[in-house]
Amino acid sequence: MKQTIRYTLSLTIGILVLLCLPLAASETGMIHLLNLTGARQVAMGEVANLHDPDPFNLEYNPATITGLEHGRAGFSHNEFFLNWSTNSLAIIFPAAGYDFGVHLRVSSIGDIEARDETPTTDPLYLFDATDFSGKAFIAKAVTPRLHIGASAGLLLEKIDVHRATALALGLGAVYKLDNGLAFHGSMANIGGDFSYISQKQSTPKIFRAGAGYHRKDLTLSADYVNIKSGDGHIHVGGEYFIDEMLFVRAGYQTGYDTRDISAGAGFVYNNLRIDYAFVPYKNDLGTTHRFALTIALR
Repeated sequence: MKQTIRYTLSLTIGILVLLCLPLAASETGMIHLLNLTGARQVAMGEVANLHDPDPFNLEYNPATITGLEHGRAGFSHNEFFLNWSTNSLAIIFPAAGYDFGVHLRVSSIGDIEARDETPTTDPLYLFDATDFSGKAFIAKAVTPRLHIGASAGLLLEKIDVHRATALALGLGAVYKLDNGLAFHGSMANIGGDFSYISQKQSTPKIFRAGAGYHRKDLTLSADYVNIKSGDGHIHVGGEYFIDEMLFVRAGYQTGYDTRDISAGAGFVYNNLRIDYAFVPYKNDLGTTHRFALTIALR
């Protein structure tokens, strides 16, 4: 049994390290999917909570959903600039000794003006751009300390009348210590290249490795995030639980041209939690407000 656990952990870490290497065979498509959902996680700088099985952790690391006694469901709405919005639905539940999850999300930009090479006062017509992701997840606590998870799903991009689809796989692992520390690694959107209007593109692969600490009402997390293009970023964040009803959160990200700090709060009442995240964008792009509702299914 111990040999199997060591082999599983070594294989997971090895795959994640390989994916951390820069990959530049083709351009990354479906880039809207690089902006992750979950107001709780976004307020914390887009890091997962390694100590609480949250439905929106699915996008960050599927191994974090283990330990469920009852199912949970969440809906999030994100408003960006330029008529850009993202809606997502996430559900996690235990069954037959495993923990399962489903995550659906749609990102869209509306009223894009279509023009030809000759300048005109009015556009030829208006069109939309949409990215869709639908994934299924499975996770299991192999030992009290080692938790692993995997995902599989479909990615779709539609711009005007043009469409492209791709299959995507994911893998994650979390290793927890008794002192509140936890370490994790994950990869998401691993798939083959696809052609979009005769141009070769690849799925928006994300590699993530980091650690978290939980003590009483305080949770801290820090991740190194590597996007398929080879760009590396540091994400840090935390949350503090006040009076059994209110969370306050803050986060910071490095290496992005348009964003760095974030903040937010969460309110808990019975089996409901309402989360809010505030992200000010740089370069006069304005601010975004993100909301999420999570329900414990008892």
